[in-house]
Amino acid sequence: MITWLYRIMLFVLLFGVSALIYGGNVLNPILDKAVSGTALIGIGSLVIFYPRLPPLYKWIAWFLFLGVIGLVLESKYEYGQYVYSYFVIKRFAYCGLALMGYAIATQAGELKIQYAIYLIFAFYVINQLFLGQIFSYNLTSESRTVTSNEALYLVIPCLYYLMIYLKDRRIVDLFKALLTFGFIVFLLHRSVISSAIIGIAVVIGLSLVGKLSTGKLPMGRTVATFTVLLLLLAPLMGMLPGNKVDAFLENIGGILDPKEDNTGSWRLEQSEYYLGLIPDKPMLGWRYEGYDNGEIMENEDFPEKGTIIHSQYIDMLYNYGAVGLAINLLIILGTLTVMYRRNQTLSVEQAVLFGFIVSGLIYAVSYQLPVFFWGFVGVGMYYALKSPVLPASVSYPLQTAQPGLSTRPAGLPKSSISI
Repeated sequence: MITWLYRIMLFVLLFGVSALIYGGNVLNPILDKAVSGTALIGIGSLVIFYPRLPPLYKWIAWFLFLGVIGLVLESKYEYGQYVYSYFVIKRFAYCGLALMGYAIATQAGELKIQYAIYLIFAFYVINQLFLGQIFSYNLTSESRTVTSNEALYLVIPCLYYLMIYLKDRRIVDLFKALLTFGFIVFLLHRSVISSAIIGIAVVIGLSLVGKLSTGKLPMGRTVATFTVLLLLLAPLMGMLPGNKVDAFLENIGGILDPKEDNTGSWRLEQSEYYLGLIPDKPMLGWRYEGYDNGEIMENEDFPEKGTIIHSQYIDMLYNYGAVGLAINLLIILGTLTVMYRRNQTLSVEQAVLFGFIVSGLIYAVSYQLPVFFWGFVGVGMYYALKSPVLPASVSYPLQTAQPGLSTRPAGLPKSSISI
């Protein structure tokens, strides 16, 4: 019963704070309450789950908790109330959900990335087909039916099928990976396309340096498959309306030249403005003062106070300075480092999460990292520290511990990093 309770908590953290399970409605009031409530629970979890955290996460928990206390005391001193703006506090504390994700994952029992993939595709089928959202899509950025946050989920199955292809060498698994990537391109979120490309490149790079348990990429078979697919797709592309294809390719081109793209130039203008303000308060950011100043970009849907900064990096630097950004990066890069250095080779789950977390670093250039991303970072740390499963046919002689001698069975990689 307790195990299932933790599994439900993990499901809520990974999916319940995304519009994906609310019919794709980002304005759903339940979603807003879930996101705010999860952030509050995450702050409390820094204390509740502290004994279960690995040393790296314990250090981060101290930084986060002291930061939240500092924001509360600043609010009381400057505005006469302990929580002048919960927006400022929760934005700072979102990254702490990675710590909660790790603690919950350790109690939820055996986890499989494949289960998450089933859920992702199930929600897409419900939202896009059963609810008919996809039928209003016209291959333009103005008619997209999925937000970039929800599209980021698809990087996980794309990398998973690529890993299964590397493991079993079956062409059907390569097709699944390519179809998933094609769906990402079709949804036309350029930041997610860039993130997926980097995630794929990371997995391929890991295979080339012998870091994957599945072995290296079969180059000949892969190149041959790509060639056949391109030959088959060429006539199909010619059957599509020319104006639709041209508009689609023009939107894709915005990746390389954001100045000539409507939404890209908007984000670029916003980024340049806030980058100019960061040097005024480089260490701790603008915090409540920045909240009172509001968003510089005019939009009737924006509230009077608070910022809607697209880039995760610029958002952290502007609102919380170098300290806030450093805490974010310490969680992400620390998790990646432990995962890479502690494991001689990465399993399928480890490699998928490793590639997905790296892809988030690219996504964060254009958008704020979604709350569920931090949950997957915590799950990544769980897999990083998860003991390898020994083959059933392998047995080790019973050893008696003696002073100065190690009882670690031969063949098991020794950890090269202290966490």
